[in-house]
This record gives sequence, C-alpha cells and structure tokens, in this order.
Amino acid sequence: MILLFFFFNLELSNKIDTLKSIVDKNPKLSIITELNMCYFMAGHDSLGIALLRKYYDRLGAHDNTAIRLHLADDYLYTGNILGARDEYLKLVSRYPGSVFANDALEKLYMIESARLDTTIFKFLGYSIFLHQSGQLNAAKDSLKNLVKTRLGDYALYYLALTFIKQENLGQALSALDNLTISFPDHKIHNAILLQAGIYIDLNKEKEARAILEELIVREPTSIYAVKARGMLENNFE
Repeated sequence: MILLFFFFNLELSNKIDTLKSIVDKNPKLSIITELNMCYFMAGHDSLGIALLRKYYDRLGAHDNTAIRLHLADDYLYTGNILGARDEYLKLVSRYPGSVFANDALEKLYMIESARLDTTIFKFLGYSIFLHQSGQLNAAKDSLKNLVKTRLGDYALYYLALTFIKQENLGQALSALDNLTISFPDHKIHNAILLQAGIYIDLNKEKEARAILEELIVREPTSIYAVKARGMLENNFE
C-alpha cells in the first residue's frame, strides 16, 4: 500500500511538471484546468487557485468564463463558502447569458441551502471534488454519508452523477428517485434533465417524454424548459 501511494504521488508529480511546461508555452483552457485538478489531487490547493487567478482574464471570452467557474469550484472544494459565493456571483452578474451561468446559479442555490450548516457544506464540497477528480468510489462513500443531512438533495444529485460516470444507470436512477421522494421541493432542476437523459439512454421514450413535457409546462420560460425542448427535438422528433 505504501509503495502504491509512493508511485501514485511520483506519477502525479511528473504529470504536474509536464503540464506546467505545456501551459507556460501554450496556455489552453483544457491544460490549465487539468493542471489545476492535479494540484488539488496533490494537496496543493493554493497552487491550483493561484494558477486560475493567473489566467483569470487572459484567454478568450468563453474560456475566461470557464476559468471563473473553475475558480469558484476550487473555493467550493476547499470549503471556502464566502469565496465560492463571491466568484459565482461575479460570474452570473458579468456573464448572465453564458452557458456557465446556469451552473453558477445552481451552486449559489446550494450555498444558500447550506447557510445554516457550514460544516456539512464543507463535507459536500470535498465530496464534489472527489467526484470531479475521478475518485469515484471515495466520492460515493462520502456522498452516502450526507444523504440524511440538510444537503441530502445535493448529495443524491452528485451521487447520481457519480454512478453515471461508472456507467451504472440503474443506480443513478435510484438516486434520482430517492431525491424526488425525499426532497419533493428541491431546486436542482438539472436533476430532472439528468433523469430524462438516463431514460433516453435506456430507450425508455415514454418516461423521458413525460418528465421533459412536465418540466416545460411547469416552467415554460426557464432555461431548463429550453433545454427540455431541445432534448425532445433532438431525440423524438
């Protein structure tokens, strides 16, 4: 076990050095964000944050907005609620029409839900990091411990995403069903689209249509309704 840990860290260190060299010569969003995640996996959170701040406004408009979202997520991973909230708000106010603004708004809703229990929020932030960094079994274990908490709705949503990464669609649907039953008033609209997407992948047209059409009727002018219409047109028309 010690040897495995040693070789993992050696490999990660070598990868960081390689990515640093590439970024210095040709800073692209994909390489910057990969290096940022490697820093976090190596326990060098501050270096990851400093990297994103270095390229904060040095790329194109689309990539700059993505950098801002990743920076906000970095603060989320470290449990810095105020830092995360500030960066998500900046993104939404400065780029309201961006494809990343919707994700930022979802995270702001999550932060608002967590304002009475910052300890649980920090655990959730770390669990999301585990999910995002591909440490899927650890992510599942961590998220399952949060299902019965105030933030259980978000734990179940990210648990479903983790199961999807593992190509376990049945368990993902089970997590989303649990979300609907246990938290009927939840505000995670993307969970509805995610559930419909799983049904589409499973060739269950009737179930997918019902979910998407209900969402459109309930919130006809929202961005989620726009996405739902797009899913219907792309898959069933």
